[in-house]
Amino acid sequence: MFFINRDLLNKKELIPKVEQATLDIGSCFFVQDSDSTVRVVLASYLLFEVSTMNNPTKISYKEMLSISCRFTEDASVVITSLVLEEEWSRLVALTEKYTYEVFALVSFVFPMIQGNKYKGMESTPLSITKLAQRILQITPSDRFADICCGVASCITECALDEPKANYYGIEINTSNKLIADIRTSLIDAEIKIVLQNAFSLLKQPETIKFDKIFSNYPFKIRLRNLGSEDEYINRLIDKYQGLGKATSSDWAFNALVCELLSNEGKAIGIMTNGSTWNSIDTPMRKQFVEEGLIECVIALPPKIFEFTAISTSLVVFSKGNKSVRIVDASKLCQQGRRYNEFSDDDVNTIVSALRKDCEYSKAISVDELRTNDYTLSLSRYLSSNIQFDNAVPFESVIKSISRGAPCNARQLDEMASENATKMQYLMLSNIQNGIIEDTLPYLSHIDEKYKKYCLKDNDLILSKNGYPYKLAVAKVPEGHEILANGNLYIIELDQEKIDPYYLKAFFESEQGIAVLKSITVGATVPNIGVDSLKKVIIPVPPLAQQKRISEQYQMTLDEIAIHKLKLEKAFSKLHHIFDNESEG
Repeated sequence: MFFINRDLLNKKELIPKVEQATLDIGSCFFVQDSDSTVRVVLASYLLFEVSTMNNPTKISYKEMLSISCRFTEDASVVITSLVLEEEWSRLVALTEKYTYEVFALVSFVFPMIQGNKYKGMESTPLSITKLAQRILQITPSDRFADICCGVASCITECALDEPKANYYGIEINTSNKLIADIRTSLIDAEIKIVLQNAFSLLKQPETIKFDKIFSNYPFKIRLRNLGSEDEYINRLIDKYQGLGKATSSDWAFNALVCELLSNEGKAIGIMTNGSTWNSIDTPMRKQFVEEGLIECVIALPPKIFEFTAISTSLVVFSKGNKSVRIVDASKLCQQGRRYNEFSDDDVNTIVSALRKDCEYSKAISVDELRTNDYTLSLSRYLSSNIQFDNAVPFESVIKSISRGAPCNARQLDEMASENATKMQYLMLSNIQNGIIEDTLPYLSHIDEKYKKYCLKDNDLILSKNGYPYKLAVAKVPEGHEILANGNLYIIELDQEKIDPYYLKAFFESEQGIAVLKSITVGATVPNIGVDSLKKVIIPVPPLAQQKRISEQYQMTLDEIAIHKLKLEKAFSKLHHIFDNESEG
């Protein structure tokens, strides 16, 4: 019986044949739609089956339907819905051009090719699978489960390297399950793929425990959308205070994974970065950390998934952990135009970082995690060694902090004025090099509901998104109003405790930048949360010392303004040299 192995996959002479056969098979179909990948895989597998028979080109559509296919109980229903009789005559003619090995490789490899033009499903990138394999270290005696296995990306890779382990896949999507069955049938290993809701595993009479688990569960799903398995979700909501059906499902899947894990086992979940730090998931993170279930969190590079720009992390679960190692692997990758990927060296570097502290890896004690709201982002802990004299929480010198006005472009247009008025609008782009531009857009009026978003003199302005962050101190002339944009934080300071220009000088220093970076979250769109901002530690020396720093800072700002004016005059002169010489 024929099975695919690493040696066959590594035969370079077969690569061009497999690529061309894929194109030829795809061209046989009359319709190209979301089912195209399923059709190509199914057709290539059927061609593999008939290619092992005598006179394969003579196999009729009816005879093909009668062939016993191992991947589905009712093959004919599936096949007739995806492969038309008129298409079969074109497909079966390809058996004169290609061998059964080529057809088998098309059906096995095609679903995993990132960037394939027919792609209709989301699969786990090979980069993540390679890293997961190194971390899990599957042995012949292991019982392995892939929760939400998709097209069996992880299972097939693991089974090729360790075929003696026992593999079990759970998938809820019928198309993915069909492809997973086809692909796993081509490997000589004990693999079972079942079509069911993952949470229903806990409803079985005796819950199976697994030694190794991998789960690349769906992103951005709310608890309310997980299906009919309300019993388990309701149990989680009762257990974790603050958890509701509107929250992300990441930690619900993580809880499921840990319940299915044996006492000595190890599991991996792929989750969104937001769930590693946001306040709504704090109760879940707290429970996992306090129970010692989290071994490691690895922040993955952006664009590691071709189908989404969502920032993700790989979380390693096991039992009895006294600390959590956090690794920032967001820059350890090979940059691509459409997606990024790990090289073998990148994987080696990350695996090495799991064993020791380095510039992008640190073991965080449970005590330290407690004091940081159980945040699992390394940036929060990078500045932990910075010590300040007269250190206080930022919130102790803040009177109020709020976002700018949440008005959209249409609402802004309605308030805009072409004439100069005493009302203006501050956008992020109006802050350049720490200075607010003189020529802010004018407004004809400011709606009453937006009045509370107007700046006060000496308010500190901080951009919410985009690193490095922009800072400015507001100067509001008497009788004027300046409305701030929603992408800005408006921070009213207690000026009896802190000077705004001293504070701006601090946040623009190397130490201040490190403090802001430590609370930055998100790789694609770096941002700062209000709660995190309030809790950062800043140095607040006596006001006399603050004033000295403030005066030096403002004197330097004055110098910049003078140089800027001279530069503007010089540019103006450049633009008129030709005109002046022509007139002379």
